[in-house]
Amino acid sequence: MAKEGVLAVTTNNDTQFRTAPRIKDCVHAVCDSIGDQLKTPRSRRIEMKWLTSKRQVKILYAVAALITTCGAAMAASDSEQFQRFSDPNQWGAPAGNLNQTRYSSLKDINTGNVKELQMTWSQSSGTLRGHEGQPLVIENVAGKPMMFMESGWPNIVQALDLSDPDHPLQVWHYTKTSGRDESAVPRACCDTVNRGPSYAEGKLVFGTLDGYVIALDATTGKEIWVVKHAHPDKGETITPAPIIANDKVIIGFGGDEFAARGRVTAYNLADGKKVWECHSTGSDADVCLTKNTNKKHPEYGKAGKDLGISTFPGDEWKRGGGAAWGWYAYDPALHLVYYGTGNPGLWSPQYRCAEPITQENCNSGKFDNKWSMSIFARNVDTGEAEWVYQMTPFDQWDYDGINEVVLVDMNVDGKDRKTLVHFDRNGFAYVLDRTDGTLLRANKYVTTNWAEKVDMKTGRPVKVPEHSPLKAGGNTQACPSAMGGKDQQPVAVDPGDPTNFYVPTNNWCMEDEPQERSHTQQGTVYVFANVYMYPEKPGVTGKFKKFNVVTGKTEWEIPDQYPNWGGALVTAGGLAFYGSLGGDFRAVDRSTGKVLWSRKLGSGIIGNPITYSVKGKQYVSVWSGIGGWIGLPVTAGLDLNDKFGAIGATAMTKAANLSSIPQGGTLYTFRVGGGM
Repeated sequence: MAKEGVLAVTTNNDTQFRTAPRIKDCVHAVCDSIGDQLKTPRSRRIEMKWLTSKRQVKILYAVAALITTCGAAMAASDSEQFQRFSDPNQWGAPAGNLNQTRYSSLKDINTGNVKELQMTWSQSSGTLRGHEGQPLVIENVAGKPMMFMESGWPNIVQALDLSDPDHPLQVWHYTKTSGRDESAVPRACCDTVNRGPSYAEGKLVFGTLDGYVIALDATTGKEIWVVKHAHPDKGETITPAPIIANDKVIIGFGGDEFAARGRVTAYNLADGKKVWECHSTGSDADVCLTKNTNKKHPEYGKAGKDLGISTFPGDEWKRGGGAAWGWYAYDPALHLVYYGTGNPGLWSPQYRCAEPITQENCNSGKFDNKWSMSIFARNVDTGEAEWVYQMTPFDQWDYDGINEVVLVDMNVDGKDRKTLVHFDRNGFAYVLDRTDGTLLRANKYVTTNWAEKVDMKTGRPVKVPEHSPLKAGGNTQACPSAMGGKDQQPVAVDPGDPTNFYVPTNNWCMEDEPQERSHTQQGTVYVFANVYMYPEKPGVTGKFKKFNVVTGKTEWEIPDQYPNWGGALVTAGGLAFYGSLGGDFRAVDRSTGKVLWSRKLGSGIIGNPITYSVKGKQYVSVWSGIGGWIGLPVTAGLDLNDKFGAIGATAMTKAANLSSIPQGGTLYTFRVGGGM
């Protein structure tokens, strides 16, 4: 029998294909072509009893050829990962899977018993400041169930043995000790956070703030390979979790506020050697555009004009931002990796346009600052862009497009679609066909006044000039604030209910006053704007809501006096979990929005909940530790009387009373019937 997780074929009634989606699609195609021999539709079972021995041999040869044909499509890491993702007892990737759904089919903790949820254990990260991200839980690492977690700077990694799941035991920890670059700390625009490791083929892979991508032996914690990926002196720092796809480690970095030029790189999982690298700005070759990019939608922009250069004035593209510091998704059936890019460098828009500096000229399409604020769909093997869609051309608000892209299949306007859903900082929730980039929906999910709507034919927003900052010295009001309707804190969705998303939101507006530019030096603060942020409604600074991305309707919402900067988790137990910056960790009835359970943790929550099961017991874990851009004034000890400090975050801290929230760095774990 073939190795489980790749393909298993026998000549009895129990024949099964156990494959990840891309091989399965390939299998289905070949099975269709030899249907006259098989006498069966595409399915998970191949009935072969009716075949003569001679014909069975022919079929097995056909399947062998199929494996040869499809082998390149399904790498070893994909086979191992997708088998793991199908097991709800594990949390095998930052979002639980590579679709970014943050959904679990576990239901031992449910609406009926969640009130009995108690803390079972906690573990310090060894650091303070912001704790974004989440741990991983892998069922079998050298025969043991293991949890892996990573702190922010200096990026301490811990491995916990969960054999006794109520009393985990640290078996190793790792911190890089040589070649560290302390200058990364002040160059991390929005706190020294990290969004966690990834795992495949016995390797734990992660980034460090000062620019290293590291693969460790998950059993021993020993280094397998180390590469220098980002360079703080150029404004580049690593906060995102890498994605592992098709035997490649794919990762970007942050740094748009320090004049970085964004790029994403793929490294071999086995040895860390570079496979491909693609920029967000620059020539078509640098951006990895081809004649087939945006084939279905040439209105988005095509190769041939070096739009990554020509849509900037002068050499501004060299400092053009577009850093991919958020989340990444992967569809093995389409062989595509998806991610979003950040703002186009400095916040003073007039320097990213050419004379005349008018709303009409700067928003004519000539100065879109491509390919910042865009969603890329790239071939996982080559990096070539299949399609790329820009959400906020000529950004005037810092509406980074890096928020997670979620891959779900849904019916839109009577047609079944493979879709990509993206809740952008700019206040719109986008639904696109992930095969070709077709825009299907763009609905406002928070108060949004900078644009009337998104033109569904062109994909471009219809901007409102009076809410669009432009020239230095002009003060302009806009909603949402630069922190967005939501920032990187991820949504969750049940793939069985793919139109309803559970969304943590920020409900803030701002006044933005662009400033004169004083330098063009990479690695130095490159913002040039005074931003004052304030609650849209006094006393309500965040919400948690159930939002239908097709209808654009909010099904229910929970207002909060504190912002929601942590992610969501949704389960088959009828629950949605989330945490607030006030430190309240909550379980909500998915149907009604009623809070069924809440616990106050030791610090503000900006982490993302996970759930897993060991020895028949379901657990829920979440980081606590205030920070991120929204908590930076607390973690960095900034003067709260400076309302423009941390690019507007100090005013938010003061208005939301976040200075009363203590710092922390603890992972809390709960189960029904637990209790310390």
